[in-house]
Parts: sequence; C-alpha cells; structure tokens
Amino acid sequence: MNFKRFICLILTLCSLHPFISQAQKVIINKEITLPKDSATRTLLLNSLNEFLNQREDPNKFNDYVLPEDRPQTAALLDELKGLETDSELKDKNFYKTYLINITPTQNDNYKIQLAYSGIAGDRVVLRAIVNLISTNRAGRYYFASPLKQNTKNWLKRQYGNVTFFYQDSLNTGLAKTYARTLKFYDKKLNVPPCSTSFYYCDNFNTVLLITGIDYKSDYNSMVSNRLSAHEGAQDIIITGQTNLKSNFDLHDLFHERIRRVISPDLINRPVDEGCAYLYGGSWGLSWPEVFAKFKEYAALNPNADWLSLYMAGTNFVPGPKILKVSYAINALIVQHLEKDKGFDTVKQLLSCGKKEPGENNYFAVLQRLTGINKTDFNVAVNKLIITNKL
Repeated sequence: MNFKRFICLILTLCSLHPFISQAQKVIINKEITLPKDSATRTLLLNSLNEFLNQREDPNKFNDYVLPEDRPQTAALLDELKGLETDSELKDKNFYKTYLINITPTQNDNYKIQLAYSGIAGDRVVLRAIVNLISTNRAGRYYFASPLKQNTKNWLKRQYGNVTFFYQDSLNTGLAKTYARTLKFYDKKLNVPPCSTSFYYCDNFNTVLLITGIDYKSDYNSMVSNRLSAHEGAQDIIITGQTNLKSNFDLHDLFHERIRRVISPDLINRPVDEGCAYLYGGSWGLSWPEVFAKFKEYAALNPNADWLSLYMAGTNFVPGPKILKVSYAINALIVQHLEKDKGFDTVKQLLSCGKKEPGENNYFAVLQRLTGINKTDFNVAVNKLIITNKL
C-alpha cells in the first residue's frame, strides 16, 4: 500500500465509524480484504489482537510467537513496544493500530501489514508501518518477523559460535576477529554459552526492511544503526553501518557482553569504557594506539592534575573523536588489577555503581582494591603511565 493511499484510508476511518470493529484492538476498514471463511477470519484477527496485547510483556512470554521463531522475532517485538505512545503529548494511546493489508500466502497463512497512526487536528501523524508473517497451527495463528524469509537467499559463513548472513560480500578478516573477540569476552566474563546470528547490511534502511519495519518515525533520516536482541540461548544482531569497521566494533561488543553478567544499574561507565579501551580499542584505534596518544598528552602536560581532569571528563585528543582521560586511566588501572589479582577483582570495580558527582563509590572501591585514594591519585596515575604498575 502506497503512502498516499494509506493517508486516504486513515482519513476515511475517522469518519466511517460504522465500518470499524470496535471489539478489535486493530482497527479494520471495509476496504481491507479479509479471509472469506468466517472461522479463519475470526481466528486470525483474535490471534493478532492477542499477539499485540502481549507485546509489552517480556518477549519470551508472548504465547503467539512459536518457540522456533522467538529469536528472529525478538528484535521486531522490541520495536513494537510502546508504539501507541506520544511522549511529547504524554499520551499513551495517541497512535492507533490499523490493519492496512492482508496477503494470503500458502496453507492458510498470511502476510500482515499494520500501521500506527494518530490524528492531530487535521493532520495524520504516522508513527510506523510494520510487517508480520503468520503460521496457522493447533487452533491459533502465530506471528513472526519476516527476517528469515527476507534473507533466505543470503550467503552465510560461520566462525566459532557466530553465523554471518550477508548479501554479496563479507570482510572475512573482520568477521573472524569479531567471532574470536566475542569468545574471548564471554570466557573472561563467564557469559553463559549462546550462538549469534549476525546479519550484515550496507545501511540501516535495509536493517529495518528485513526485520519487518517499512517505516518508523524514530529513525527518520538515519543511515547507520543496528538492531539487536537476546532470546533464549541466541543473540540476533542486524547491523547496517555505512562505516565497514563499525559493523564489527569490538569496543561496543564489550559493553554488550558485560551487561549480560552485571546489571546496567551497577556499572560504572568510566570503568566500563576503560575496559572497552583496553580489550577493544576505540574509534578504530587499538589500545596500544590509544595509550600512545595518552602518553603524548601526558608528556605535553607534565604537571597535569589527573584528578581534576578525571572528574571533568576531559578529552585528551582534538575532536570530533572522543578519547577521555578518565577512560584511559581506568584502562591502565584495569590492566594492572587483572594482572595482579585477576578479572574477578576488575568486576568489583566495574560494578561499584553509576558515575556520580565526586565519584565517592568509585574511589571507595578503588582504595579497597588498590590502596589509591583521591589524595594520591595523581602520583598513582603518573606511575601507571610510566611503568604500567602501581
């Protein structure tokens, strides 16, 4: 359905209430061609409404997604959550769910297209258009993302526990490094074993389309981004970054994995970033390259007040890339801690609590683990820069 026709349909819906089934969560117009068989029609619509009613719950509890479809559907379910809400208007029910297309496939199954739209005065405000596929089984319809269907002809390669799906070409060097680093992180962090399906796209628009999202206003004009989800023992990553290396970012990979074992509410960002610097580099630079730039900064600022620079979140390289003093210092501290006392000790510093003014929680744990306090912080940092030891 093209956009102009959709707008006409929505405006018609506003004036033709007799043709709207008030019993349905999904609004249906008389123009939609529903299944001719009344039993099939009732079953499909009831199942669709129940699927949508449960989408705000954790994905694993949605009874209208088959177990084998949960991993591929998890990212789309995450995108469906909260679609009725307009945050600016503070209206949780501003956008309504419209059934705008049903296409029969085979074995009494269907492709479903939904639109989320609201009326503001005489304007139609479109939030999203999404696609689902249905499966008729055991007296109900189940729904899934068309991700597998849309990529069934893609090429694939597997390295370790990661299966890479791609349309025409894959940088195998980056893919192998990504899979190897993922294994390294999971072993270090004791992340429970899982497999990863990694869908590589050239841009974010392709990511949305293969996942089942024709349009979502949140992503207007966005060309680089990714969707991801974790369901059961499987990770789904659907990435579309215009910068090739950004699709295989080892820095962000650390952030993703640490959140499997430590609650985000406990993670101290400067320590988290320091770990990501140390193990995954940053902005395409390896840790040795980042450290070299930090040493240059230290040499140019021999009387640096590291504590003040830490608290201020100072950048030690010219923009636009951000390499912060606090992150580099924590990389050095983590490097020392892990070598001296093991990574379990690093996890204690990582989970000292969110960054706060004064960083009292951080320094309390840092002193307990290393003996460093605010008073001798500058001396300790200078020693780390010179010797990598405390």
